[in-house]
Amino acid sequence: MTITLIISAVLSILQIVGLILLLVVLIKQFKHGGALNGIIGLITCGFWTFIWGWIKHKGLQLTKVMVVWTIIIVAPIGLVGVFGVAMVNEMLNMVASLTEEGSIEGMMTKFEKKSTKKISNKKVKKMKKTAERPKKGSEKDADWTQKAMALWQNGKYTDSNKALDYWNNAIRANSKSAEAFNNRGLAYYNLKQYQQAIEDYSQAIRMNPENSITYNNRGNAYYELLRYELAEADFKKSIQLKPDYAKAYLNRGLVYYQQEKNDQACAEFKKACDLGDCDGMQWAKKNGLCK
Repeated sequence: MTITLIISAVLSILQIVGLILLLVVLIKQFKHGGALNGIIGLITCGFWTFIWGWIKHKGLQLTKVMVVWTIIIVAPIGLVGVFGVAMVNEMLNMVASLTEEGSIEGMMTKFEKKSTKKISNKKVKKMKKTAERPKKGSEKDADWTQKAMALWQNGKYTDSNKALDYWNNAIRANSKSAEAFNNRGLAYYNLKQYQQAIEDYSQAIRMNPENSITYNNRGNAYYELLRYELAEADFKKSIQLKPDYAKAYLNRGLVYYQQEKNDQACAEFKKACDLGDCDGMQWAKKNGLCK
């Protein structure tokens, strides 16, 4: 068997494995990224799926899959580099042996759009109560705190940009207020700037590591970024600090649901309901998740 045939066989195997890994990530993309993300992944023949997989690998536990997929993509380059000279010589010999208008046909791999089962993307009802009412700060930032708190209604700010400005001023007046950092984190969260929210929550936790509410808030931000392991850890810490914290149980139940741990999710929803927050259990029963 010639060197070209060996390399061709290896490349064929790599292509098959690469296609399998593409389908694995593509299914995750449809399920967690939505139909639009999945369709773009198909249209770009997996290019966007590959990028998306690396962006979301931690939250979706795809790190090993993405590492193997990357190796498979890079491996052919290494093979060509190692056996390049031998392949060139062999190709020259093949060209010399061609008769008249003989041609060398290139090998192309076609990605066929096969019909697949429609992936059910269950929409989780937004039942998370993201935070408690913002707490008052010190006298130094009292004016800005009162202005910001006046904007807090029904679990969010009526004008998040204005609330953000007020908390910026409050922090400038008193940079040692854990409450101000937590509350500015809520403003970032409402603006869907989740990474900035996480940074503020983390600063508040460094200042006051015993506040269960801040851990719950940071867990919600991690949840929105699909970083479920970190979200679960924060909800766990929140519950350790406040064992009767219904919201933390509810939110941890949502994390388990996203991880397809339905029995554990139901147990969390039940615990939250026993503590007075039955939104999760009602939703789960309505959708046939829990009995």
